[in-house]
Amino acid sequence: MNAIRLSKSFAAPQSIRLLALGLLATTAPVTIAQNMIAPATSQSTSQPVTQSAMLALPDSPGTVSSSRSGSSAAASYSDPAPAQPARMASPFDDVIAPGEQAPALTPRDKLLMGIKSSVSPFSIAGWVASAGWSHVTNGPPNYGTDSGAFGQRLGATAIRDASQDFFSTSIMANLLHEDPRYYKLGRSHSIGKRIVYAATRAIITRTDSGRTTPNLALLSGNLEGAILTNAYYPSSNHGVSETVKIFGSSIGGSALGFGVTEFLSDALQIVHLKKAD
Repeated sequence: MNAIRLSKSFAAPQSIRLLALGLLATTAPVTIAQNMIAPATSQSTSQPVTQSAMLALPDSPGTVSSSRSGSSAAASYSDPAPAQPARMASPFDDVIAPGEQAPALTPRDKLLMGIKSSVSPFSIAGWVASAGWSHVTNGPPNYGTDSGAFGQRLGATAIRDASQDFFSTSIMANLLHEDPRYYKLGRSHSIGKRIVYAATRAIITRTDSGRTTPNLALLSGNLEGAILTNAYYPSSNHGVSETVKIFGSSIGGSALGFGVTEFLSDALQIVHLKKAD
């Protein structure tokens, strides 16, 4: 009996040990396999996520904003605002603003542009300013300085300026294939550069094809208008020397007019008479 009990006491622990060894033998391969597969699976699953995230980024990013809730993140992409198409100027506009597209001019366009610019409000203001200056300085046309003389000066100035605009823009710009329009530089350039640019447009312009060229249309048109003054200016202002003086003052007036055109919008914005572009 004692031998039987002793053998049972040794048999029980042995059976437990055998059971434990059996369980260990069955679970060990599974555990080892999981430990080997898990890193590979994690690597294989993380790589596509990274690639998809990279592919989701735009080629030219605009505004990218992200918000996170817990462990998840959401990203949104908004395209940059589309560029506004450039405004096309009218064929009869003699001033082209920065960023505007200038249409090609036909001979008819130049003819009508010359007529329009010769009687525009800007031209009329120039007549008054020029007549007022010549009246104050008693310059040509020498009608005197009394009250009636200013009216005569104003009429003569209007004829001279209108004829010069017509000759330059309607006639000579067509014959010489030059572009009679003024292309503003605008605020993107320095004030000094704009002043020099405006002043030199009286002697420099561009051809119909856009090539820089001497402003022969304006120079010849102003000369023709100056010669025509011999038909209606006082006799004291006739002759070659007087004509040359009138021609020189016309070129100076054109340069001054281009300067006013370049900076007029800025001045109106400063005094709040025009909204900013």
